[in-house]
Amino acid sequence: MNIGDIEAFVAVAETGSVNRAAIRLRITQPAATRRIQNFEDAIGAGSLLNRSVKPAVLTSLGLHVLEKSRRVLAALAELEACAQRATDPSGDLKLGVAHGLGEMVLTTPLDTLRRAFPRIKLQVSSNWSKNLIEEVRGGQVDFAVGLLTDEHTVPAGLVRLSLGSEEIVVVGPSRIGATRGGKPWRLRDLTDHGWFVNPRGCGCRAALVRNLEQMQLPINIAAEVFGEDLQLSLLARSGGLSLVPRRQFEQSPHRGDLTILEVSDFILPATVTLVRSASPGRFEVAMDLLVDELKSKLIAN
Repeated sequence: MNIGDIEAFVAVAETGSVNRAAIRLRITQPAATRRIQNFEDAIGAGSLLNRSVKPAVLTSLGLHVLEKSRRVLAALAELEACAQRATDPSGDLKLGVAHGLGEMVLTTPLDTLRRAFPRIKLQVSSNWSKNLIEEVRGGQVDFAVGLLTDEHTVPAGLVRLSLGSEEIVVVGPSRIGATRGGKPWRLRDLTDHGWFVNPRGCGCRAALVRNLEQMQLPINIAAEVFGEDLQLSLLARSGGLSLVPRRQFEQSPHRGDLTILEVSDFILPATVTLVRSASPGRFEVAMDLLVDELKSKLIAN
């Protein structure tokens, strides 16, 4: 029985398709198909995938074999990781970073990582947290740092490591006032104000829209503006509302013209989270260092 065949079966089960499994394994789709067929032949107890439906799903036997296969790969990864911890990991490390977290992740923590592991070549990309989770699942990135809210789910086969909490706040021009006559604002009180929001795909925007829909309130979108820094600049000049991480607001050069509105019926906690495969990999020691650096930076700030 070949380890590569087991990896292909687990990849198909976790990604949901042979094509995504091939991307994760960095092989061609026909090669992934052959590996899965070889694995089924080696098991010799029947089909592991029900191919009569699209996409194919695991049979009851496949579900049983999947659990055992994950244990085999986890044990092998732990063995490899133990050996690699004694040496410098090398190769292309693909890291995904959520929009809005780049400055936090791409400065001191990555500088420390590069100094500690000079044989690692970093490849950093940015995306919405929801998409980053799928990229980790599909193998396009080795792990990702996202800003997760209740809008996000992490599928089986991945784990999430909390790095620190973050508060998403409603921001408007100072003339609006942090409170309404000494009382907190409600979303209903803000319906006349236009919102500067990120394009679709942003978890914070999705949470705002969901809350307004539950209250049967309209959302007045003044503009879709990519990036909270630009949104804050526009708010300072023209007024309106936006959703911004508190940390980002406090570091903004426009904060003197803006204020955080206390909104009693809209509270959006978020967590800076590292998402990775449940199976240890060859970059474990580098990931552990990055996790420590990010936690320290979040605490310091």
